[in-house]
Amino acid sequence: MSSSQFSMPKLLKATQNFSPDMIIGHGDSFLLYKAHLSNGLTVAVKKLDPREFPGFREFRAEAQTLGKLLHPNIIKLLGYSSDGHFVYEYIERGDLQCLLHDSDNPLPWSTRLGIVRGVASGLAYLHGLKSPIVHRDIRAKNVLLDLEFQPHITSFGLARQIESSYVSTIDDGVMGYMPPEYLAGSNVATLRGDVYSFGILMLEIATAKWPNLPIMFDHKKMRIVEWARKMVMGDRQIEMMDSCIPIQDLDEDIVKKYFSIACSCSHEIARERPPMIEVVKLLNELSM
Repeated sequence: MSSSQFSMPKLLKATQNFSPDMIIGHGDSFLLYKAHLSNGLTVAVKKLDPREFPGFREFRAEAQTLGKLLHPNIIKLLGYSSDGHFVYEYIERGDLQCLLHDSDNPLPWSTRLGIVRGVASGLAYLHGLKSPIVHRDIRAKNVLLDLEFQPHITSFGLARQIESSYVSTIDDGVMGYMPPEYLAGSNVATLRGDVYSFGILMLEIATAKWPNLPIMFDHKKMRIVEWARKMVMGDRQIEMMDSCIPIQDLDEDIVKKYFSIACSCSHEIARERPPMIEVVKLLNELSM
């Protein structure tokens, strides 16, 4: 299904003239509005900052590329306007970051495992396309959850098709999720970079620790990935879990396998990280 072009009058009506009361989210270069179309459909409208808005030709090409992506764990782009607005399906529960860190109702372990499997499936789909797509910004803020807690990967502003051997890493991602090779100065974005970010996301989902904040271990501050490796080496995986998850809900064998997968994905050496199709298989082998 290709995306459609929306007129500005239609979007103004749907968002009540982009009323502040309709804002449901924001980013560095956009505001996100809840909108009601005349046909009764509720959607989300992303209004780009005009200073970040590229030429219409490039914008339309990106919109049409995203509009062709069909996967249950990828946000559906319903359309766009020539003025710099994206129209997406509306996802009811909002982003995973808020539900992990700012909610009074902690997510059950079984729900978290389902979220991880869904994100892995969506990423494997992107990476398995004829012209693979590197997302370049996988993180909890960019995963939306619907009423059934199914995840939908969103925020494709940095995503690029790998149609050649070169995809720039300029302005890629967020500290904490960013692969070490990008931090070291590599200027080529890769699928394995996404795998690293996914591994960090796995750690965050299980532990509820912020990836961009240091963790104390043996009186030393360290990154979440370093802390995770030391905890796994010490056979302390159960201690790593979010304390809000009842211990009776945890199967130690599954928890150990889960962190083994997460540490493999977040390996410091890119070539040692498994492809997402393999990660999906490993996660599906985990049974509750």
